[in-house]
Amino acid sequence: MIILDNVTKEYKQGHPALDRVSLHVHKGEFVFVVGKSGSGKTTLMRLLLKEIEPTSGRIIVNGYDYAKIKSRKIPYLRRQIGFVFQDFRLLQDRNIYDNVAFAQKVVEAPNRHMKRQVLNVLDLVGLADRLKAFPGELSGGEQQRVAIARAMVNHPLLLLADEPTGNLDPVTAREIMDLLDQVQKRGTTVVTVTHNKDLVNAMGRRVISLEDGRIEQDEARGSYDI
Repeated sequence: MIILDNVTKEYKQGHPALDRVSLHVHKGEFVFVVGKSGSGKTTLMRLLLKEIEPTSGRIIVNGYDYAKIKSRKIPYLRRQIGFVFQDFRLLQDRNIYDNVAFAQKVVEAPNRHMKRQVLNVLDLVGLADRLKAFPGELSGGEQQRVAIARAMVNHPLLLLADEPTGNLDPVTAREIMDLLDQVQKRGTTVVTVTHNKDLVNAMGRRVISLEDGRIEQDEARGSYDI
């Protein structure tokens, strides 16, 4: 699903944000990316989204070679990638149904198909009874569930989550991580950036630790001990 081959990213002259990073993530894996602030986690996520370009090295996601992909195909690539932000980024003037449906409208899904998909994914995240509520009427955990539903409604092959539990209490954080676990078990590859050591250690999944832009640790059933 993801191949990074000797990838370096430099924003300015000096110390690189990522330094000769190579890794493979297989289809259907659940991977945690951990590390201190400034270790390169956000840069890695932005590279996977093709928001920025590497200074050197090769990136392949779901068969797309990022160095060779044509500009007109980038939107199709991004439709295969769902993204969950720490701060939810919901549309405050639209209800929950419309927030999730927005992702379907972007890909010009037919209305009948859209309704079915939105209702199915809201049921998956446990919010089928809140579709007319607005973001401001929901708890932080519920808002993050909506964000996950929006990221999943187009059935992406890859889900990237950037600190999805960072603003949540421990109990709600575990519920969100369990939901991402369910998403992965349905066949989606999940890559999650987090600082939450307790969750990482409790779940026993693959852990990639970054330090100063390099991979310090990569263990199939790892822990977060940096």
